[in-house]
Amino acid sequence: MQSPAPLARAAALTGVLALSLALFASAADGASIYTCVNKHSGSARFVGSKTKCRRSERRVSWNTMGPAGPAGPSGASGAPGAPGAAGASGVGADYAASTLGPSVLAASETGNVVVSKTIPAGSYFVSAKTMIAGTEATSAVFVVAACELLDTTGTPVFVEESKALDLGEWVSQLSKSSLTEYEGLSTLAMQAQLTTTVPTTVALVCAPIEGTKEAKIEAFASAISALQTTANR
Repeated sequence: MQSPAPLARAAALTGVLALSLALFASAADGASIYTCVNKHSGSARFVGSKTKCRRSERRVSWNTMGPAGPAGPSGASGAPGAPGAAGASGVGADYAASTLGPSVLAASETGNVVVSKTIPAGSYFVSAKTMIAGTEATSAVFVVAACELLDTTGTPVFVEESKALDLGEWVSQLSKSSLTEYEGLSTLAMQAQLTTTVPTTVALVCAPIEGTKEAKIEAFASAISALQTTANR
């Protein structure tokens, strides 16, 4: 015959095992624990979610996980990062000039400087634009005007097409704007890449080629910009 102590230990072990299995089954069954509690003695037994309690018992259940607690306080701010490296000197500078006008364009082999800007040595993206208008004509005449975007260390004048940074041209027949006048308008835009090892002047030079005897040719709202991409040291 076994002694009472081993029997007691075996019974306790059996009870713990049964309790563990019941808890595991209940947790897997829906994150809740279910018990049947004796109404007289108060003893309880763990059951599954679909088990019916006896008449002498009442059913008790509770969640295995409680509600979420309040959010914790914010953590302390981290240490400042190391300063970034200094940017290259002069990179990104925008050299620009503009004029509202209007500027009357005279017929000329050298052209009329509409707008210009002197820039230091470096590499640039250069852009320019102007509005050319033909006004005060008394008939539907054809007008022709040309503009060159130039890079020069001297006086900006018309050059051969191959030496200009970019070209623009307006060819149009003027339209009737009133009982007695004919007018026309167009915007010319030019752009180019430029690298220079010495200070230079970028300029927009324009001139009418045809129509000056019948109409007044003007330039207005003119602008030029040289955005520096790299600087020469």
